Amino acid sequence: MQATTGTGSGQWAVGSGYGQGSLPQGPDGVDQNSGMDLQHTGTDAAFARFTATLDADGLRPALRDLLGLTDYRFIAIYRFRNGLANAAVHVDRDNPEVLQAQEVPASATYCCFARDARGVFSTANSMTDPRLSNHVAREVVRAYCGVPVLTPEGEILGTLCHYDLVPRDSEQIDLPLMLQVCSLLAQRELVPPYPESAD
Repeated sequence: MQATTGTGSGQWAVGSGYGQGSLPQGPDGVDQNSGMDLQHTGTDAAFARFTATLDADGLRPALRDLLGLTDYRFIAIYRFRNGLANAAVHVDRDNPEVLQAQEVPASATYCCFARDARGVFSTANSMTDPRLSNHVAREVVRAYCGVPVLTPEGEILGTLCHYDLVPRDSEQIDLPLMLQVCSLLAQRELVPPYPESAD
């Protein structure tokens, strides 16, 4: 399965081992997903704000600010272990006091698609997405946009994702920004480990 963004002709996939700023290009060498210079400026400014918040306040506040650029309810960094998945960092816009997600089989997440394809996986509405017609989470997690967090050597540390329980327009996600954030977190070794059980 090739993981893509959006649902129209503007789809693109991100290969393995991406670096900061390495985005798909068309045959003329032009970045296909960047649009006008204004979008580059917006991405650069948002990345600078993310970095400043990360340095001053830590990862959770920085992710909360990143979530605030969208209307999605959740943002998380998911890790995988022994066939399971859990959020190493989880931010819920509606319930900010909830700091953890529930551990689930990795196959019950959409993050497994981003992980396995080593690229972007996105759905605006799981109930109308034929790729998810048999997925166990399709009636609960309705919208998702996630990218893998890769080390410079290409090792998958986890996924960074926005998701929601209602359909959302995935085109609002600044994918170049998400990829830059993933690269930064991997390079600085700031991706938290798989959360341990409280038992």
